[in-house]
Amino acid sequence: MNSKTQCCLLIEDDPEDQEFFLDALHSVSANTGCYAVSNGEEALFMLQHERLSPDFIFTDVNMPRMGGLEFLKKIKRIESLQNIPVIVYSSNYSEDEAQKVKQLGALAVYCKTRISALKDILKKYFHDSREATIL
Repeated sequence: MNSKTQCCLLIEDDPEDQEFFLDALHSVSANTGCYAVSNGEEALFMLQHERLSPDFIFTDVNMPRMGGLEFLKKIKRIESLQNIPVIVYSSNYSEDEAQKVKQLGALAVYCKTRISALKDILKKYFHDSREATIL
């Protein structure tokens, strides 16, 4: 196989938002796998104990047990994980919040939005080589 299969980790506690994200991702890139967990604690477990190595992590901010900001602080302190790009995708979005999140090490901050805009966001990070394989 000459194209790398990409992988992302979605940290989102709302099942409907998980489904919305996954639908958008799969319409953008059929070659991208995605693991979804409901809080930062579960994400850290997967990353550390199951040796998951995603190309990108998308996280919400407000979640039970461990929210996105606490997750971001922790992952940036773990040498083996600190270089995985983390993208905050949350309905709690303000310029102050965005600056705070970027100072913590997030690659980008996006407001949860309609599916067409989410697809445009995901196209920035995930490629799909389907065009190259269609004859």
